[in-house]
Amino acid sequence: MKLIVFSDSHRRNSSDMLVIIDEEKPDAVLHLGDVVDDADDIRSVYPDLKVYNVRGNNDYGWRAQDVQDNLIVCAGQVKLFLTHGHLYGVRRNTKALAAAARRHDCQMALYGHTHEAEIDRDGGILIANPGSISLPYVAAPPSYLRLVIEETDIQPEIIYLDQKR
Repeated sequence: MKLIVFSDSHRRNSSDMLVIIDEEKPDAVLHLGDVVDDADDIRSVYPDLKVYNVRGNNDYGWRAQDVQDNLIVCAGQVKLFLTHGHLYGVRRNTKALAAAARRHDCQMALYGHTHEAEIDRDGGILIANPGSISLPYVAAPPSYLRLVIEETDIQPEIIYLDQKR
């Protein structure tokens, strides 16, 4: 199973997300917030593709009112904890995020908010941030995360847009 994870698109780079989906042909897309409209746009272009999304700190108003702050997604035998991250203090560290994933018996926690891509581990919890597909804060190009899941094995890979061109 292949999943593509975007975050912090902020109504920019929609065309890049669509090109990535066309090239990657994922089984599902996960969008970790900022901005929910972008996840809706993906759904409208790919009505048969599973798209899961959560609300970020810049998601408010009537368009975001029915979108959850956290979501648990089952990908095969793996449970993923999705959140934007702002409610877990991820700018300081990911301890609270890892604890929330543990409480929900998830093997992986996915978050955005910091606009910085990373893959880490906290005990038995795999933690990953795809970075920002549109506005990276560090001197790095926009990025997303590719997850390949086989049974209980999770292979995360950060993909930078400059690698694709």
